[in-house]
Amino acid sequence: MNCKYHINKNALWHCQQCDTPFCIDCCDIEPGLIAPRCLLCRHHLDSYGISDKVEPFWNKLGEFNKYPFQEAALKFLMTFAVIAFVLGLIISFIPFWIIKFVLTLTIISIGIGYVFKVLTKVARGNFAAPTYDEAISFNSDEMTVKVIGLYLGLVVAGFVAISMFAEIGVIIYTLFLGFAMPAMIIILAMDKHVSSALNPVEIARTIHGIGWPYLLLTVFVYLIGLGLEFAQDTLTFWLPEALSFALTYVALAFFHIIMFAMLGYVVYQYHAELGYGIDVETLVTNQNIQDIEELRQLAHSDVYIHEGRFDDAQAVLYQVAKSVKYQAQALERLIRLNMARQDRVATIKAARAYYDNINLDQHAVQALELYKAIHQFEPRFKPMNAKARAVLISSLRSRTQQELVEHFSSDLWEKFPQDPMLAKALLAQAKYYAEIIGDDDKAIVILTKLLNQLPKNKYTAQAEHLLHVCSSMLNSNKS
Repeated sequence: MNCKYHINKNALWHCQQCDTPFCIDCCDIEPGLIAPRCLLCRHHLDSYGISDKVEPFWNKLGEFNKYPFQEAALKFLMTFAVIAFVLGLIISFIPFWIIKFVLTLTIISIGIGYVFKVLTKVARGNFAAPTYDEAISFNSDEMTVKVIGLYLGLVVAGFVAISMFAEIGVIIYTLFLGFAMPAMIIILAMDKHVSSALNPVEIARTIHGIGWPYLLLTVFVYLIGLGLEFAQDTLTFWLPEALSFALTYVALAFFHIIMFAMLGYVVYQYHAELGYGIDVETLVTNQNIQDIEELRQLAHSDVYIHEGRFDDAQAVLYQVAKSVKYQAQALERLIRLNMARQDRVATIKAARAYYDNINLDQHAVQALELYKAIHQFEPRFKPMNAKARAVLISSLRSRTQQELVEHFSSDLWEKFPQDPMLAKALLAQAKYYAEIIGDDDKAIVILTKLLNQLPKNKYTAQAEHLLHVCSSMLNSNKS
């Protein structure tokens, strides 16, 4: 579905009150809000989701594989390796199993805190790897305890399945576990409740929300698991125990970072279907939507104009016009709006400001087309500076436009005798007659007066060169 006001853009939000689809540029975005507000009725909008608008997760496998190589992730892995190596040495010299268990759990806890932080951070649209400090603070949510709780729950479920169905129960349980594990991890990370992660209804809802791509997800998770198993077996076989212990845990963290980054992106892609919210500012950044306030305000003016709220549109456009960079776009909308409302005074006021813009030459073609519309509405209007006249004359490249050239240039000497851009306007006029009309005599007259009256200006060299060319062409034609 496309936006009602910008039909070339996908609608991301829907207003139940107005029954209107909006692209995100049309929404009123307030800092800290999960959902934007409707410009028209001020109600919060419902998300259509972005699952069909972003790059699907199966096309981003390369980026997931690169995720552990981000600077923050590499620093974590190096720190994790040192911690694992030191604790591994301690474990090898301590005979008490309870101490070994606590130290091993410490290593695992650090890794769990980091990978779950990866998942939740990516799920909210932030694709930068978390720092070690972020992971430590995240672990305050007792994710390690919850992961242990999840696995204990799965062990109990497996025991029940085996006791009830014997060998068939083992097969059913194994298949279920392999298929449902990605969904359970997602639920645990986002809801942070073990009961939710073990709830068959929640698992089914998550799988249904993702749809058929969930099958791909389980395959990719399985392949990552195979890669981890191969890496750990290789390290254990070839390296001494003290070193292999540390590197085995590093490999465990490395492959799980890849896996959890992928799971996080799946949540991000299907957040609306899964019922998770994402800050609208994040969507603005990640979807390459206008993150410049002035451009969103211009989109807002389109909404107001379409709905006939012209005063609101004018207020927004006057606000945008304060920005030099976006002044021209705002003033053009104002001019066309005022002409549609038959407001001559407001049209002329906005037009004067438009043609006084210092960057007018950067949008010369649009300036000329706008002037043609203004000229039909108010024939007496002319830009009141020589630079604007020069830009407009330079944009005229047809013999049929000679009348407009004469319209722009008829009072140049009278209106702008002290304007430093007068020479540029006269040079543009001379070029038109020489290059478009082929009237070298007319061009010579203009250039001669220019050089006589304004002998020292930044366009003197160009004027002298054009005068020489016109004189040569005139002499060659006579001969």
